[in-house]
Amino acid sequence: METPRQGRAGRRFGCFCACGRGFTMIEIIVVLLILGILAAAVASRMADTTAYDLFSQREAVKAHLRLAQSRAMGSSSSWGVNFATSKTYYLFQGDGSTTPVQFSGEDDATVSLTTKRSGLTIGSAPQRITFDAYGSPGATTVTITTNGGNITVTKNTGYIP
Repeated sequence: METPRQGRAGRRFGCFCACGRGFTMIEIIVVLLILGILAAAVASRMADTTAYDLFSQREAVKAHLRLAQSRAMGSSSSWGVNFATSKTYYLFQGDGSTTPVQFSGEDDATVSLTTKRSGLTIGSAPQRITFDAYGSPGATTVTITTNGGNITVTKNTGYIP
């Protein structure tokens, strides 16, 4: 038996109410607006990588200093790093040596920050840091100034934070 408001299959017709079957236009616009704000925030964080470049290259310089220190502690001669210019530095062996020794993993004996396309500059260059057989840089704390933050080599212990 059919009621006047139902069709043959028992379906209702003529009812256009929003019975929880979808989203209103305002809800869709609010969601799109929130997604747009989030996308803009993410894009702005990804666009500027300068801070990450400075941090990572400064950490690479610290690793090179630690390598020189460990080589000095593992041999009977002193090792060090010579910051020749604000954009170049090299590893050396012996107190008065000016002959560059190639770092592991580097393409050349002299590390060029320009070739690496890094924005890091060594502000305290020219500067020479020599480690003795105990890994010490000497009786004074050495500070290497860079535009990405200072690097400190603690006196007597050679600790590089």
